[in-house]
Amino acid sequence: MNIDRTAALFFLVFSLFVCQQSVVIGVGTLSLLAFGAGAGLGGLAFLLLIQSIFSKEKRSEAVPAIGLRKGRFMLICLSLFVYTMAVNWLGFLPSTFVFVIFVFRMVESEKWWRTILEAVLITIGNYLIFVGWLGLGLPKPFYAW
Repeated sequence: MNIDRTAALFFLVFSLFVCQQSVVIGVGTLSLLAFGAGAGLGGLAFLLLIQSIFSKEKRSEAVPAIGLRKGRFMLICLSLFVYTMAVNWLGFLPSTFVFVIFVFRMVESEKWWRTILEAVLITIGNYLIFVGWLGLGLPKPFYAW
């Protein structure tokens, strides 16, 4: 079994688990969001499974799609942990802005002005989605009055 088929089966099972757990949570915005994320993940995993079945190309080992070295990959994983700690201390906006800049600089080597512009747009977009549209309360910084 090639790596794509294995990954697709894993994420298909995981998406079923997420959907099942969102039903257990009950009706509400959070459960609807979790169910939608699980269903979206399941749909993408199903498409990957179908593609891997009918693909003539056989890959025997995982090939990183963006060519990340193992060290950079580990730094990005560590930055996710640091981000979860920082978002509670610094608040959503500054920690998300810094996190996006860090990840973009690790993955891409764009010009600084473009990285900062993309980080601003992503941070504002996330804020508008979560606070404006979904009405969720995001963590406020320690220095907020």
